[in-house]
Amino acid sequence: MNSIFGNIDDLFLFCAVVEEGSLLSASKKLQLPVSTMSRRLTALEARLNVRLLEKQGRELVPTLAGEEAFQALSSGMESVQAAFTEILTDREAIQGRIKLAIPHNFYDGFVGKIIESFLAQYPKVQLDLVLSQEQAVPQTDRDLLMTFDISNLEGMIARPLFKAQHGFFASPEYLRSHPEITQPDDLEKHEWICVDHLLQIPVYKEEDLIQMVSIRPKLTVNDIHAVVQATEKGIGIASLPYRHVSSQMNLVQILPQYHRSDRQAYLVYKERKYQPKALTLLIDALIEGVQLAQKSQPVK
Repeated sequence: MNSIFGNIDDLFLFCAVVEEGSLLSASKKLQLPVSTMSRRLTALEARLNVRLLEKQGRELVPTLAGEEAFQALSSGMESVQAAFTEILTDREAIQGRIKLAIPHNFYDGFVGKIIESFLAQYPKVQLDLVLSQEQAVPQTDRDLLMTFDISNLEGMIARPLFKAQHGFFASPEYLRSHPEITQPDDLEKHEWICVDHLLQIPVYKEEDLIQMVSIRPKLTVNDIHAVVQATEKGIGIASLPYRHVSSQMNLVQILPQYHRSDRQAYLVYKERKYQPKALTLLIDALIEGVQLAQKSQPVK
């Protein structure tokens, strides 16, 4: 941390010399070369344009101005040192094994960086990461699930994470060889590629539910990337999150004025009064990380 007085470490060095009574003793305590400390203290005095230390026999003692500076600074330096000691102690105390189950595309999309940062911050935490579309229902108070589907998770805590916005897509080749789609009813005449086993899809226009459409899945695959690839190859039409579609893909949006209802993603864990600290911190990190990501690039 720098200020008009230079690096705050220089003020800490000055206080250490006064406390230890000599430059040599302070250098041993701080494990810094005497030459380095002498150079930095001399530079500090030059910046302040005041003499802080003077020789008295073989020792260094504070001048009158140095004594006044020491009295003003010492308690603050002790507070800073105590605060950082407490932070490091708390961080070392955060440990244990956590299991996190999430879809593979979530990890690739935005969760990976959050996890890497979390593990670097809490080196004693061990993480079992399960990348799968299958529901890994939390069994212990150290299990965490990220999912869109909470229908069979009674008794669990479900924290909202983000909403995924969907549109309807197909390849140009598929659309040329199948009946025209001009209204929502036409969707029922086509073959579908799905990521789940739902047989009815809600169709919205802006915020209004227009109707429920019955669909016939030709292919159900529990990975959104595989659904996108199959749709590009003309196997059928699909409801796809906008964030997984780009202009370079072999896809055309169908009925762009309509969309599927937004899908809410959740963090799910077992209800427990005294939750492990590591799990609490990971939940907070994921929610905060997603919020930051949405500010820069909305998760659609």
